[in-house]
Amino acid sequence: MNLVEVRSGVYHDSVSLMRVSQALSGRAGVSVAIVAMATELNVDLARDAGFDVPAATPGDLLVAVRAESAEELAAASEELERQLSARATSGSAREEAPARTTRTAARDADASVVLVSVPGEHAFAEAMDAVDAGLSVMIFSDNVPVAREVLLKERAEAAGVLVMGPDCGTAVVGGAGLGFANVLRPGPVGIVAASGTGAQQVSSLLDQAGVGVSHLLGVGGRDLSAAVGGRSTLRALAALDQEPGTELIVVISKPADPAVAEVVRAAVERSGTPVVMALLGPGQDDLTAVTENVLRALGREIPVWPTWGASAGSEGASGLAGLYSGGTLCTEAKLIAGGGTFTDFGDDEYTVGRAHPMIDPALRLEALAGVESGVVLMDVVLGHGSDPDPADRLAPAITDAVARGVAVVVALVGTEGDPQGLRAQGERLAGAGAAVFASNAAAARHAAVLAGLTPAVPSGVGAAPRAGTGAPAGSPLLLLVNEPRVISVGTSVLAEALDQQAVPQTVVDWRPPLAGTAEALAKVLADPRRAAANARAVDRLVSARPQLVGVRRAGDVLDLPPGTFFHAGPPIDWERASGPMRGALIGGMLFEGLAATPDEAEQKLATGSIRLDSCHHHRTVGPMAGVVSPSMWMLEARDAEHGGTAYCSLNEGLGKVLRYGAYGPEVVERLRWMGEVLGPVLQAALNLNGPLDLRNLIAQALQMGDELHNRNRAATSLMVRELAPAIVDAAPTQAGEVLRFINGNDHFFLNAGMAAGKAAADAARDVPGSSLVVAMARNGTDFGIQLSGCGDRWFTGPAGVPDGLYLGAYGPGDANPDIGDSTITETVGLGGFAMAAAPAIVRFVGGDVADAVAATRSMYEITLAEHPAYQIPGLGFRGTPVGIDVTLVARTSVLPVVNTGIAGRVAGTGQVGAGLVSPPPEAFVAAINALTGE
Repeated sequence: MNLVEVRSGVYHDSVSLMRVSQALSGRAGVSVAIVAMATELNVDLARDAGFDVPAATPGDLLVAVRAESAEELAAASEELERQLSARATSGSAREEAPARTTRTAARDADASVVLVSVPGEHAFAEAMDAVDAGLSVMIFSDNVPVAREVLLKERAEAAGVLVMGPDCGTAVVGGAGLGFANVLRPGPVGIVAASGTGAQQVSSLLDQAGVGVSHLLGVGGRDLSAAVGGRSTLRALAALDQEPGTELIVVISKPADPAVAEVVRAAVERSGTPVVMALLGPGQDDLTAVTENVLRALGREIPVWPTWGASAGSEGASGLAGLYSGGTLCTEAKLIAGGGTFTDFGDDEYTVGRAHPMIDPALRLEALAGVESGVVLMDVVLGHGSDPDPADRLAPAITDAVARGVAVVVALVGTEGDPQGLRAQGERLAGAGAAVFASNAAAARHAAVLAGLTPAVPSGVGAAPRAGTGAPAGSPLLLLVNEPRVISVGTSVLAEALDQQAVPQTVVDWRPPLAGTAEALAKVLADPRRAAANARAVDRLVSARPQLVGVRRAGDVLDLPPGTFFHAGPPIDWERASGPMRGALIGGMLFEGLAATPDEAEQKLATGSIRLDSCHHHRTVGPMAGVVSPSMWMLEARDAEHGGTAYCSLNEGLGKVLRYGAYGPEVVERLRWMGEVLGPVLQAALNLNGPLDLRNLIAQALQMGDELHNRNRAATSLMVRELAPAIVDAAPTQAGEVLRFINGNDHFFLNAGMAAGKAAADAARDVPGSSLVVAMARNGTDFGIQLSGCGDRWFTGPAGVPDGLYLGAYGPGDANPDIGDSTITETVGLGGFAMAAAPAIVRFVGGDVADAVAATRSMYEITLAEHPAYQIPGLGFRGTPVGIDVTLVARTSVLPVVNTGIAGRVAGTGQVGAGLVSPPPEAFVAAINALTGE
């Protein structure tokens, strides 16, 4: 019996899912259990196991379980749900949702270092966040392109922080172990390591000899390559040279580029602290010999390194296979053995889509099971983050191998303080038939002799530490000064290891980015223009000071000759136009006298003889259908700070109105009255009153319970209060009907707020390299966005149907997909982004106060700033989230929250409800990919 499911929008890290798979596999009657993200590798594994897997993306969760009976499959399914539910809710009992990016966590948490262990293709973004926030970062992730490593380390040099990694397996800072970390006593030795397991070998042997470590700074296995140039090694060396608790420094690396090695040696000569070099290579000291050199330099006794069952095996076996999880240990063993075949299962090619072999030994166990004779040499590395009990799975496999005639030799790296216990693990592995050595070098020599090879002899006493001749150089590294406080993003097992050590941490609720954006994200984030461009764009947006300066006839101020109509959203033609858009265009034709009947209007529109264009192309925004014709009167907003001008039509009120697609005689009559009376009266009042400060009105209205999209009651009242005396003075005979009309329309201010939003957003346009969203708009068919760095290009996806409350007998079946330019309010930090300011509105849009607060808080994840003038009392007068960044939307998969009215899908219906809607992710995917070419 098989269970196969693909679940969209569900993410867990690979280690968590490995544990779920193991829990299910251990159940009676379950023969296969694969619970993993649907990467190509995992889908292939499931199909190879005989499961019929449907189409899936790497962002989906794949479940494939086989059981002997329907009852056992049902029980396994219940256990699956229990396991996933426990992992989804762990750590969620907090007042606020956890941060979704390192950027947000760094803004809100008091941290000294960031630990990144997300899949390698996504690690760059999180590491960049850390460096930009002035924090050092350890990148546990592998499979990070070297060009991105170089860029990160260049940025880190400028920021005065340290990048440890990528592919940095271990670090110990102020006693806190990061990544795969042994429990080490404090002491005088500082370690800089372009080698994770190499550093663990040296530090563990030192611990066994009673010598502790001040700090262990991993720098990544490629740091001493020609491409990277030792950037982090030099920075770490200088930092430890200044650290008062460090009396001697050890620099450990896999084989280094000769020229880079010379640069490091020159830095050692300038160091004020003695340094022991341990650069692996032919003729160089092995790591055990290096450790012994350090002990001699400190005047400490060299112990006999522990062994267990070292007499196991006999000489003369043919063939030596090295099955390693640690790259440096593998390199060292290969150099010593002088023959055999060696595989580093921790190499990038083996870790794509699966956990590191120190956590998941499955590949090594499979390889061990395939050896029929000769000698097998393996490493087992203990410590936080590693397999909690490696002997549990390895010992039975060793027993089976020994029974086949295979000699098994194990290099056991760890300390007695490690959670697994060095001695206990050694005894269990030896009891299974292995020869176990605490020294990898000793294990390699023993294995080589058993295989009939001639191992490299120890080089003897190595060179003494280079005595420091210079004063400590470089700036202090705050990482080594501050108490360890970690932001952890990625693999849960590493966060759990920090909890076991009682290290304060903030855990990021990381999710994969929107499908199809990973490569584009890395390119955009690496753009050297981006940070300054976004700072400039968002500064122009929030510093805009829109003022209502006039009410003008559209044909007098816009490029809008007879026979032309502007509409909301991205450009669209009649053929694709939705019901409300068609209804509004028909009404516009009747209002302008271009047709005598709706049928005639529709026929003319269908021929293409009427020109249609987007409002946004003409400094204009229109609510809902947004239709603007030459005879309509427009609110004119001018940005007093930057000089731009924007327009929006006058608000007709609710119900059967043109903007909702209605076009009956009452609609046309109202439009005529607005053009003959309302518009001219408002213009005359503004002539007397002077400009109206829209920025100030919006700020006040937010603090009175408006969010300025679906609730404008306070803003409308403030506007009337400002203009009423001038209306009475300017038009005493018409003032009554004008004020009664405005008084009966709580949304009257919406259109002025939209014009203000358009003026502010347009101020942020056309900044090369900026990823800021400067427009979001819908035409009832498409939802489109524009970016500051991409000019007037639109990026679109299908508009969604809002989820909300309906009027009277209307329901979801009557609703048209979302429509209107009023999302300009969300674009500038209002509307759905300010829901927490409007507790009275939340039920009308289908939620409660907690939902409103959560909606606003989530928008801080995808915005670049907090508005200095638009503040929310319920959040401690925090500024509204403003400045949507397309990279943050792509990274978090958090889409902008929009609250909106709902138009009837049939032309002429009018408004049928109000609610919430999310933009289509396709628009943001297209935008960020386009930005890479700008």
